[in-house]
Formats: sequence, C-alpha cells, structure tokens
Amino acid sequence: MSKEHGSLFNDTKALELVERLDYDFSTEKAITDYLLFASAARAMQFDNKVKEYITEHPYASVVNLGAGFETEFYRIDNGKIHWYDLDLPELIEVRKQLLPETDRSTCIAKSFLDPEWCTDIDTQNGVLIIACGLLRYFDEAKVRQLFLLLADHFPGCEVVFDIESKSSSDADGGGYGAGWSNDEPKKRDAMLAERFKSFKNAWKAIPQSLKDKVLGTLTTATKPSGTEWVDIETWWNELNAQEKSKTMHEFGASLGITCKWALDDANEMTKWDDRIKVVEQFSMFKNIPRDPSLSTSIRQFMNYTDEKGRMKIIHLQT
Repeated sequence: MSKEHGSLFNDTKALELVERLDYDFSTEKAITDYLLFASAARAMQFDNKVKEYITEHPYASVVNLGAGFETEFYRIDNGKIHWYDLDLPELIEVRKQLLPETDRSTCIAKSFLDPEWCTDIDTQNGVLIIACGLLRYFDEAKVRQLFLLLADHFPGCEVVFDIESKSSSDADGGGYGAGWSNDEPKKRDAMLAERFKSFKNAWKAIPQSLKDKVLGTLTTATKPSGTEWVDIETWWNELNAQEKSKTMHEFGASLGITCKWALDDANEMTKWDDRIKVVEQFSMFKNIPRDPSLSTSIRQFMNYTDEKGRMKIIHLQT
C-alpha cells in the first residue's frame, strides 16, 4: 500500500522490513486489493486515534494487543510515550529480532486474556489499549472477558478497536465488508464483478496447494474444469448472482477470512458491565479520501461499506 499510494498512507518502517526480509512477497497478492486497502485505511484511523490520545496524554502508555509485526509506534511516536507490543511468545520472539525493543517500546509475550500482562503496564500517565484487526477472530465470550479484564485493571483507560457488522459477517463470511445485497442487484453485480477482477491477480500468485484448497470448499452445483484462470473465468460466468455471492463467501472462508464476533452497535457492549462507556463509533472509511489513484472497485467498496455500516472503528472507555 505504501509503495503504490504513499501519499495516502506512508509506512517507511514497513517498507524497510520488506527490503530486509528474505521472503517472496509476490505470494501476498492472494490478499485482494480490497483487503489491502481496508488494512491501510484501518491503520490510518488507528494512527489518528492514538495521535489524538497522546496529544492530551503525551507520556501515556499505549498497549497494542495482537501486535504481530505492526509498526505503528514508528509512525506516531512523539518521543515521550511508552509503547507495549503484546502477542504470543513465538511471535514476539521473532518480532524482537526484526523490531528490537527500545527504552520506550516493550514487547510482552503473553495472551491478551492472561491477566498477568496487566501488571507490566505503567499506568501513571494514562493508558490507551488498541486492538487492530484482532477481536473478529474471537467469540463474544472471550471479547467480553477481555473488556472485564481491562475494566478491573485499568479503570478509566480508553480502548480502540475495529469490528464488522453482523450483516457484513452474514453476507460474505466477514470478508472485510465487501458485501452485497440481493435487494440492490445493480450494486451487488457491480461489486461482484469488480471483486472478481481483483481476485484474478490473487489466483495467479497463490501456490497450487492453496488453489486446491480454495476449490475444494466450493459447494456450487458445478465446479471449474481445472485450476487455470481461464477455467475459473469460464465457470464463474456460468453462475447466477446467488451462486457468485455464495462462492465469494466460500473463497473468503477457505483463505481464513472468517469472523467469530460481529457488532452492529457498540452500545450493546455496555450491557456487559456498567463500567464500559462508548466514546464514539464511526465508519471505517470516514474522512479517508476517495483518491482518483484508487481503483473503481476500491472506491465502490469504500462507499458501499460506509453506506451500510459494515465496518466500524469503536472507541470505548472503561
């Protein structure tokens, strides 16, 4: 994303990592343009929320749950905050090699449901917890467990996370809100056609084993006669709209794009505990420019997603 649209989102540390790593990133084309841009837009929104918080709390502690190899600290650092990257031990071990700790950035090798990590955080100057692209992979019981844990250990802390709506999850297996509706056939067909175009590059890049896995999940009455793109395209053109929608759901599931917890309104979470308060909630692409450099499919995706409230940024206080 930074290479192609650096004026919209520039992550120099991530680009540096790509250059350093001995890895064939062409396989990442299996991630569609939709998902790449959704991830970048989400990062922009999280960066903005963290910057807002540390403007008011310049010496705050920011805890990144499920950090992976996220490089947000390098994008927003004000020279005063203390940043904590939390993830499972095997991942943190690799992260430390690629992104070594500093005097103001600390790695924590624990599950976010393990209460012990809470004692590692300096709470003197405010605490902001972020969970970017994480909570969708856990069921509601575990998410509720996390928020009660935060309320117990960090009273008054603020939490920012992203989530999909229940309708988005039902429509396409949680495929980052790129869904469609049968009562809007023109919009649905346009989205399907554009998404299928982006899937073409992915199909050419992914290994044969993954192609076999994807095709093995299909439950349509007919299946492609082979795994070459011409076979996929011929088969696709014979499907009706309902079959195409179902197929996109199955493609998403086979590629691991699943959603275990979805949410239509953050106020539903206040029923879990009266300490949970909603600060704000807004659509994923709010204030993200519909830049002409973006493809038609991505701009349609952004508009449709926001119009239907399919993906949101949630900001809470405990």
